[in-house]
Amino acid sequence: MKNGQFLKRLAGGFLLWGGVIAGPVVGLGLSGCATSGYDHLATADRHDIHRAESYLNGLKSLQASFVQDGPAQQQGDGRFTYAPGRFEMVYEVPHAMRAVARDGRLVLRNADDGAVTHLSLKRNPLGLLLRHPIGFEKEVQVTKVSRGAESLQISVAEADNPSQGLLTLQFSDVHGKLTLVGIQGVDARHHHFGLSLFDVQENQPVSESSFTLPE
Repeated sequence: MKNGQFLKRLAGGFLLWGGVIAGPVVGLGLSGCATSGYDHLATADRHDIHRAESYLNGLKSLQASFVQDGPAQQQGDGRFTYAPGRFEMVYEVPHAMRAVARDGRLVLRNADDGAVTHLSLKRNPLGLLLRHPIGFEKEVQVTKVSRGAESLQISVAEADNPSQGLLTLQFSDVHGKLTLVGIQGVDARHHHFGLSLFDVQENQPVSESSFTLPE
């Protein structure tokens, strides 16, 4: 696949939650009714949401390797770096690319041909990661809290337009210690996009140059 085609599909993956793909969600269990926050959830769910908020807001940084999957079996891998209010993704496979999200937007640059793509995250659940402090309330709606063997998942949607899709944050939950290990999304047409994180390192020094927007 040519670099330009890959970049467009990658950008499409980031746009899954941005409201640019029209059409109702069938089977996601969402309606158009605006309900923000998580007061409507059970006590146990609210407790785990508070735990996730405390964990995310306690992070000074998070660095990890990632594997990405997206529409049309689109895949990639590289390095993910997060600090409060911003994150960087440096792709090694299948092409050299860099993406930085901060200040309500995400910018991707293809190192091979210099193509740059700008995406707004201001009305996009993915923008939740750019908030500081992070809170699962107001503009977002928590739709589901799931627990598994040493795992926790929290799914959110845009409060005033939940039918546009879901963003799910995945955590390992070992002996009460949370670690972010995945970011998954499903759009209004059931296209899937996700990042799986591994070799996670928390609260290590990170250079501010990591979050300079590509030009």
